[in-house]
Amino acid sequence: MGSPQRDHWTRAMEKESTSILLNNTCSALNSREAWQPQVKLISSSSVYKTQHNPDASTWFKARLFIKGYEQMDFVETYAPVGKLTTFWYVIALIGRYGWNMAQLDVLTTILNSEIDNDNIYMTLPEGWQEGFNTPKIVVRLRKALNGLIQAPRLWHDDMNAFLLSLGLTQCLADPNLYPRSDGILILLYVDHFSMPYPEAAAKAAIEVKATQSEKYKILNLGLAHQFVGIEIHRDATGVLLR
Repeated sequence: MGSPQRDHWTRAMEKESTSILLNNTCSALNSREAWQPQVKLISSSSVYKTQHNPDASTWFKARLFIKGYEQMDFVETYAPVGKLTTFWYVIALIGRYGWNMAQLDVLTTILNSEIDNDNIYMTLPEGWQEGFNTPKIVVRLRKALNGLIQAPRLWHDDMNAFLLSLGLTQCLADPNLYPRSDGILILLYVDHFSMPYPEAAAKAAIEVKATQSEKYKILNLGLAHQFVGIEIHRDATGVLLR
């Protein structure tokens, strides 16, 4: 007898494989013989987890991960992560001046980044061939995949270039904080966006979100009520964090 959540996990796997295919993340090979013999085959694995949303609903996630610890050929891997002190600074701003703060999530973060190595070949774990609509067990990566050693750097480089093209500036003190002359700020934390902005920049903020949605698959969560596990509550007296 299967798990009562079997259908949820099956749909989660289908959603993940569809995202990978739509992003042209990899291409399937006919057989193991199609890969270059001198290049190491890297295995992969499945990761399943649930996320409980503020509205009490449950989000079932299935992720395909390449086993990056098997990689032999990679260069720079460092990617900066947003500082908690910067988050306190942003919260102080919205509390002091009554700014709004939008919350957005990028749904296929890593999959958006072009890789810097054309010779990464991966085997698919059991159960994923059907999702890719192929019996082939070896794929060649075209873009980054979760677990790839250099994937965080590739994603940050991609997002950094995009935000700079929107007229934002990367802060020296925190490379994940991006201010703009009209008052809009963007704080990155991997695939989470917090975007504080004054009321005068509300129209510009809508335009920024629309432009982001054109380039990435964005989940617009409206006004921020949570950021990396910290609950955000606002009332007439200011901002309360839990």
